[in-house]
Amino acid sequence: MENVIVTTTPSLEGYRIQSYLGPIVIPTVGAGNIFKDWFAGFTDIFGGKSDSYQKVFAKFINQGVMEMIRQAKENGANAVVNLRLETTNISGGKSVISIILYGTAVVIEKVRKTEELASFDSTPQDGEGADD
Repeated sequence: MENVIVTTTPSLEGYRIQSYLGPIVIPTVGAGNIFKDWFAGFTDIFGGKSDSYQKVFAKFINQGVMEMIRQAKENGANAVVNLRLETTNISGGKSVISIILYGTAVVIEKVRKTEELASFDSTPQDGEGADD
């Protein structure tokens, strides 16, 4: 099977959704560490961004997307549409976060150019639409 396409849109330009296989939900719970929390405390005081937390967050999201792709393939899908992401701080502090990724597993097929052109061609043919 080809690679799985993952998109945040509900459809893919140039493709037709043949079948919807159902939702894929990937929960991820992860933690930073005491050193990241300590350094992130400085950004709370002085402002700015926490590169260490951004890297941890990106790692969790990338792992979640890879798991989503694995599950989509396992279910016979070649795409996941309408990818969404939710995050929650579940520890009350900074250490433990929950990331939930969800989308719809689908089977898509590439639309042939002649089909694409036919669906957009609204020009009346000879004798069609003429006011007699």
